[in-house]
Amino acid sequence: MRRGGMNALKQRLASGAVLRGLWQNLPGPEAAEIAAAAGFDWLVLDGEHGPWDPTDLRRRLIAAPDAIVRVPVGEAWVIKQALDLGAKTLLVPMVDTPDQAAAAVAAARYPPAGTRGMGAFVARAGAYGADPGYPARANAEISVWVQAESRAALTALEAICAVDGVDCVFLGPADLAGDMGLTPSDAAVLTALEDAIVRIRAAGRPAGIFAANPDRWIAAGANVVAMGSDGMVLASGLRALL
Repeated sequence: MRRGGMNALKQRLASGAVLRGLWQNLPGPEAAEIAAAAGFDWLVLDGEHGPWDPTDLRRRLIAAPDAIVRVPVGEAWVIKQALDLGAKTLLVPMVDTPDQAAAAVAAARYPPAGTRGMGAFVARAGAYGADPGYPARANAEISVWVQAESRAALTALEAICAVDGVDCVFLGPADLAGDMGLTPSDAAVLTALEDAIVRIRAAGRPAGIFAANPDRWIAAGANVVAMGSDGMVLASGLRALL
């Protein structure tokens, strides 16, 4: 495992660059290695709608050490597991309030700035004790992204963006549409997403989105855009091959 150095993705995100990424939903280090080598700006190892298996996650982080980890829930013990396994960037789903965003940030930071347990000396993040400097620099290295995926989250969007330590607010069109009782292609959903992107950027945060037609959302102001999922790409490619 690489030691030291800042989180390069966090630095690129802060620069305002448009970053294109991929969801990695398939288990196993081989799939993660192939996805990491494809050249995307970022890669999400999805533990919400993909497997949440810490043993598998460890292998995938070895294959793709700079990958973002989407935890299945914003619980402190789950966030701690992901960070101790070596994740530098977290994506926390279903964040509806600024209090939830603040709790996620606190769970990702060591005291006194947060509540993360001091166990790096026995964990992969601290090279099992061989990297004693890890706890001192971890708070500056870790990046926390939160997902706004409901009407409640959109109502509280500016307050969520204002939480210190939230590095990106990522929109979830499918869950938002479900919460609205609509489909992701309905005009009301698209309008809500466009408005949310403008508000996130006006609040000084990068705006992310997982949706079809990435170029359309970049034109709308999103600067962190998912291009698809490895499982969907594989399934589509195999059908096309046949």
